[in-house]
Amino acid sequence: METTKRGCPRHQEQPMQLKPPGSPFKCSGCREVGFGRSYHCQNKNCGYILHEECANADSHASHRFFHRSQFELCEKAPGNRDRYCDACGKDVLGFVYHCSLTGYDLHPCCLYLKDSISDEEGQISLQLCEKVPSVCVRCNHRNVVDGVKGWSYVSSGSGRKYCYHVSCVKQLILENLNRGYFTQETNSVGMSNREYSQLAVRSMEMVPSGGSWRRSGTVRKYTKIAVLVFKLIFSAVFGNPITAIAALVEALVSD
Repeated sequence: METTKRGCPRHQEQPMQLKPPGSPFKCSGCREVGFGRSYHCQNKNCGYILHEECANADSHASHRFFHRSQFELCEKAPGNRDRYCDACGKDVLGFVYHCSLTGYDLHPCCLYLKDSISDEEGQISLQLCEKVPSVCVRCNHRNVVDGVKGWSYVSSGSGRKYCYHVSCVKQLILENLNRGYFTQETNSVGMSNREYSQLAVRSMEMVPSGGSWRRSGTVRKYTKIAVLVFKLIFSAVFGNPITAIAALVEALVSD
C-alpha cells in the first residue's frame, strides 16, 4: 500500500488509504473542498481525509511567482491573526505554506496549481498568471479583493485575453455545490440530472457574453467553449471532476 508523507494524527500506526474520485469532500488538512482522489484513515470510526496534495505535501517548497519566498508547511496558520491565501484570496483554515521572511501564505492545492492547462484538441489553452492583462470574466475586477491581486488563468493566443480568477472559480463551484448541482440524483421538482447540471454550468458564466468568442460561431460552439473552460479550470483547482460532471461535459460537447 502506498505510504503518504502525512497521515491521520489520531491513528498514526495505520497508513492512509487512497480512494478514487467520488462525492465532494472537505479535506481535514487544509479544510478546502475536494473532488478528486483522496486519502482516508482506515479506522472505520474516523473521518480523517486528505487531498492528495495535502497527504503528500513537501515540508518545504518554493513558487516561481514569489522569488524571495521559501515556504514551510504549517498544520495551522502561524501567529494570532487571520491569514489568507495569496493565490486565491480565501481564508487559511488549516494546512498552509507560509514564508516567515515575506509573510506570504499559500494553500497546498494552490501552490501545486498547473502553470498551463489545455484541452486535448488544442482549442483552449490557459496560463496561470500573477499579473493579468484584463479584468476577470466573472467579477469584472483585476484584484480578488482590495489589496489582494490573486492568481488567474488567462487565455493564450492572439486577440483579447480572457482572465478567470482562481478565487472566482472556487466561489462558483462552492455556490453550485451548495445548491445541489453536483449530484446524480433527480431533484424534487422533477428536473433531470442533465438539465440540472446544464443549469449549473451555464450559471457559471465562465465565458463572456460578448466579444469575439461568441461572435465567431454559433451558440453551440459558444456552449462547447464554455464547457471546455469550465472543465479545465475545475480540474486544475479541485482535481479530476466527479462522474456526474465528466458525463455532463461529454453530453454538452457532443450536442
